Amino acid sequence: MLKRTIAALAATLLGGLVGIVPAGEAHANATNVYSQPGDHLVNGRYWKTSCEMYTTKIVRCTTKIWGEKISKVGGSYVTSKGWVFNNLTYLPSARSSWASNPLGKTGSWTAKDGRKWRTECDTAATGKHGCRSYALTTVVSGSNGRYSQSAKWVFNNMVNFTSSSTSAVTKIPAKAAAISGVPQEGSKAEKVVAAALSKVGSRYVHAQAGPNAFDCSGLTTYAYKQVGVTLPRTSGSQVSAGKRVSASALQPGDLVFYYSPISHVGIYIGDGKIVDAANPRAGVRVTTLNSMPLSAAVRVLNS
Repeated sequence: MLKRTIAALAATLLGGLVGIVPAGEAHANATNVYSQPGDHLVNGRYWKTSCEMYTTKIVRCTTKIWGEKISKVGGSYVTSKGWVFNNLTYLPSARSSWASNPLGKTGSWTAKDGRKWRTECDTAATGKHGCRSYALTTVVSGSNGRYSQSAKWVFNNMVNFTSSSTSAVTKIPAKAAAISGVPQEGSKAEKVVAAALSKVGSRYVHAQAGPNAFDCSGLTTYAYKQVGVTLPRTSGSQVSAGKRVSASALQPGDLVFYYSPISHVGIYIGDGKIVDAANPRAGVRVTTLNSMPLSAAVRVLNS
């Protein structure tokens, strides 16, 4: 069981963090958020939980929260919204079931991948009948366009034990009632941004629109084509492809135009940055919104 535990937790942590501010710092007051499958709205934030049988008698639930992700693309940090790993919860089971598992007893340990872990049990933080485990990992935090990396102990999972007042949960609980307004990943605008970012590092070639080389309007044409939108082929004509918006109202996926008369176009990706096919020297890159004289901004998509 130990080997399986390490592999599963490492995969979950790595898959959840991937260069983001750890969502484990967010906490829901409603305990069923962590133990009941389905969508939840607590403290003004959306949470999503799924549960599985960890063993034949232990239920493990994974909770995600809708929040901000930070990823590194082409040497630059980029923010986006999405479902972010929050923590794992092992529903109540006998303490004896965890006798050989480091998640169920106080101590420090190192996984086979070299990652350091520590577990504390029966403390003020865990409660009398439980344990919490933390992993030492590199996290990225950012504010006002400035980012930094630091090593930090990140809360990853909690193990709950049975007691005189808490019975074992040996089956996956019933799913929570459906709620409205649950955000979804993968809007058309997000897909446009993702398509353009996937080409960072590609060559700039005049009059090319992919898949391996682009000019400025070729990149925007390619990215929007991935969501079924056909743009006019030049930057001068693309400025009429949607609704004008102000620089202060920009959203990821909006087209941004430069110079007068307009001779360059890129895609706003959020956090004051754009992706564009710049020139033969730079190719497809991520740069700041104001790295060139901004002339106009256009919103093509409503979602």
